[in-house]
Amino acid sequence: MTERQEIEQAIIGLEAQRALLDSTVVEASVAALRKQLAELDRAETLPLALKGERKQVTVMFADISGFTAMSEKLDPEEVRSMINACFEGLGAVIDQYGGHIDKFIGDEIMALFGAPVAHENDPERALRAALDMMTALAAFNAEHAARIPKPLALHFGINSGLAIAGGIGTRQRQDYSVMGDTVNLAARLEDLSEAGEILVGEDTYRLTAPLFEFEAIKPVMLKGKEKPVKVYRLLKAKAAPGRLRGIEGLSSPMVGRERELALAMETLGNFKKGQGGVITVIGDAGLGKSRLISELSARCCQDGQADWAQGRALSYGENARYLIVRDLFRNLLGVASEAMPGEVGQALRAELEQLFAAQAADIYPYLAHLLDVPLDEESAQRLKYVEGEMLHQRILQSVRQYLSTRAGRKPVVLVWEDLHWGDPSSLALLEALLPLTQAHPLLLIMIYRPVREGHAWAFHQRCREWLGDAQRVIELSPLTSEESGRLLDNLLESNDLPAKMRQLILNKAEGNPFYVEEVIRSLIDSGAVTRAESGRGWVTTARIDDITIPDTLQGVIMARIDRLNAETKRTLQVAAVIGRTFPYRVLARVMRVE
Repeated sequence: MTERQEIEQAIIGLEAQRALLDSTVVEASVAALRKQLAELDRAETLPLALKGERKQVTVMFADISGFTAMSEKLDPEEVRSMINACFEGLGAVIDQYGGHIDKFIGDEIMALFGAPVAHENDPERALRAALDMMTALAAFNAEHAARIPKPLALHFGINSGLAIAGGIGTRQRQDYSVMGDTVNLAARLEDLSEAGEILVGEDTYRLTAPLFEFEAIKPVMLKGKEKPVKVYRLLKAKAAPGRLRGIEGLSSPMVGRERELALAMETLGNFKKGQGGVITVIGDAGLGKSRLISELSARCCQDGQADWAQGRALSYGENARYLIVRDLFRNLLGVASEAMPGEVGQALRAELEQLFAAQAADIYPYLAHLLDVPLDEESAQRLKYVEGEMLHQRILQSVRQYLSTRAGRKPVVLVWEDLHWGDPSSLALLEALLPLTQAHPLLLIMIYRPVREGHAWAFHQRCREWLGDAQRVIELSPLTSEESGRLLDNLLESNDLPAKMRQLILNKAEGNPFYVEEVIRSLIDSGAVTRAESGRGWVTTARIDDITIPDTLQGVIMARIDRLNAETKRTLQVAAVIGRTFPYRVLARVMRVE
């Protein structure tokens, strides 16, 4: 058994012992093991990465101002200690979002998102990290206010694009880093920014605009650039994020999922008769899991006879506690994601009083703790001597009691999205809810990618063993060529595309609906496809002999490649150079020569 497998088995073993061990101990142990896995990822990735590769990255330069004033007032030893403590806090935020600290340059941090390990949402991760670093620095300033002559301040330059990543240095010593115009522009943006500002380049803005609020500033001339550069100031994360997928103004009926929808509708039909159930949808990124559930939601909620709530796991939230559950509860309570804790607490109390009357006070403290709502004195007293595993069990009991009672009043559907990123606490709670589906009108819909490792997949396996035929498992495959063509025609409101361009799009998409959309988007953005003068349909404006992979897809693809072990990844890279199809003996010969 490899070191990675030993760590993963240890995590699975700890998760299985939650009922016996103190929950706090389990959380701390699992978090430590996950940190070991992350370090192992870096150790496995860097030797290969040092050879060099082209990568889509987001580069962050973060400069801390105020250390000079501190140096004038404090002893050098004390200044060094303060600088290291500050970097420790900021570095922890970068680590939390899967970033890689490239180097410290005086009082500046250079961090990479997407290298050496790629994630499908690295631009988003970088911006969320920057906002959280601002918060972390404010906390640092407050904690050390008596020792700091002047509060420290941060300013950022962040840019996304293609870079060359690999070993840089002499033959005797090389450090992993990135080079290219993407890096240079990020550095120029950091120079341009002022204290408290986060300036981002146009590509970063385009890739994250649905998720954050920005302010466009006047284009500026920067060193090394022939034309003025568009720059955007990051303000904050949006309270109600827009859609990252899909193309505004283009739509299509669902294509090629008739059988899968019919299976889901069969379970939904039983649910409407008062039977609970479990639906599991499995498919790779972009195959239409969310679209299938959206179609199911429209059919379920059209008569208003069931409550529907959705919660989503986050790729950078696997070590959070009850992350998906909190999202689901806010949906059930009808409060916005940006609602203040006090507002959430009021909605929760009103809901429980309606459902339980006098018993509400017994349940409220545990659900309020789950939702991170500050407790009043009476509620705090009820939790004073309840901690560890006992607290975890009381929370599970309260959630079960709440959902069974609410489902008794009106059927409830809970959708758990992106469970492959699910945090252990949410998965443990979800597992405790499964028996409720056999006695109450509660429908649980669980959505995964087929990532066949880690605690989420182990949970999925346990569900299959325990539920058996009581669970409806729907696995999505790529669309056929005919189905992909129909989707393409629907989106462009026409089947008049030149045959060669049409085939290029379909070949590049390989049956993935999301890929079809993004290839179309890239053609529209480049001007190769434009609206017809009639306003209906689209026409081509340029001859296209090849279609490059849009940068919106680079992260999705590179994240999958970077999950491979070093040997397999290297083989894939060599194969990609040879061509799309080739005899196996050619690859074997090249690999032997190499």
